[in-house]
Amino acid sequence: MPAMRASALRGPITPPTLIEHKNLRFLIADAPSDNNLSLYIQEFERFNVTDVVRVCDPTYHIEPLEDRGMKVHDWVFGDGEAPPTQIVNDWLDLVQKRFGEIVSDEERPTIACHCVAGLGR
Repeated sequence: MPAMRASALRGPITPPTLIEHKNLRFLIADAPSDNNLSLYIQEFERFNVTDVVRVCDPTYHIEPLEDRGMKVHDWVFGDGEAPPTQIVNDWLDLVQKRFGEIVSDEERPTIACHCVAGLGR
């Protein structure tokens, strides 16, 4: 595969998918790695991501995200399995906390979520 410039397609990552419904905003992504985390951070900042939920084993260090005010939630469960009740409850609590208040369109938060390939969980 030929080398890609970071500015051409926002880097050699699959662009995340934004899902919006009313005041809810979610960004579904492939799993970042330490090698491409800066490209994901650019996308996360573009969409005002406040929280990153990873449901797979860690593939990157969280400090660069935390340094930018993003909270990382490690809610790992098996690929193809339903999440445990505690993870479902934690997810619903996070959604309520982030989207419970009406804010301006410019300040609307987004929750990013990823597993290893952006699908399966």
